[in-house]
Amino acid sequence: MRGFAIALCAVALTGCSNASGPSMLTTVWEQVKASREDRPKPVKKTLPRSEIDRLNVAMIQMNLEGEAAWPLMLPAGRNGPHVTYANKLRQSLILNESQIVATRGLGTDLIAAESGANDPLKSLTPPADWPQTVTRAYRFAGAGPAGREMRFTCTLARAGAASITLAGTPIPVIGFQETCTGAEGTFQNRYAADQTTGRVWKSQQFVGFDIAPVNLDILEPLTE
Repeated sequence: MRGFAIALCAVALTGCSNASGPSMLTTVWEQVKASREDRPKPVKKTLPRSEIDRLNVAMIQMNLEGEAAWPLMLPAGRNGPHVTYANKLRQSLILNESQIVATRGLGTDLIAAESGANDPLKSLTPPADWPQTVTRAYRFAGAGPAGREMRFTCTLARAGAASITLAGTPIPVIGFQETCTGAEGTFQNRYAADQTTGRVWKSQQFVGFDIAPVNLDILEPLTE
């Protein structure tokens, strides 16, 4: 990216010295744009279930909404219920069961997240027993050691039954949409919960207003 930026700066200087004809910068930019559009779009690649079973390791897959990349992430550490998953790009998510409680290396770090004791993301709860509301708090870097905290009241709305496919395996789920409101604004989370256990296999979760939400697939949960 740095080399690309330097090249464009050099072309911009050349274009400014030429008063006739179209800007050299404009011409080059159009060529770069066209070459990007011609490239095949990356697709989501997931290991087949047989390979995940052979490796016998917990595994998740994440994506920042709007981006093409879906890197696989493996466990890199554990502190009580909190499990750190990392990828080869040195990005990491810290999960409490299926709840994202911290991020590192995604752009704007979520320092920590907490929720009420009734949060079904961190404690397996059959869909019939999911609460109507959950409290959530998110902490980000800010002035002073305490950082900046935002608190929300979240209302859960149940959608219909469906089936999702992860690593080639169909999973019957119940969909939920969560609307969270606080002094700083409003956002939504989405969950696909196992129809029996309530495990959230697939979700889209808020990690800050300055960054896109995280799409998360639990390919193989960490078990004792």
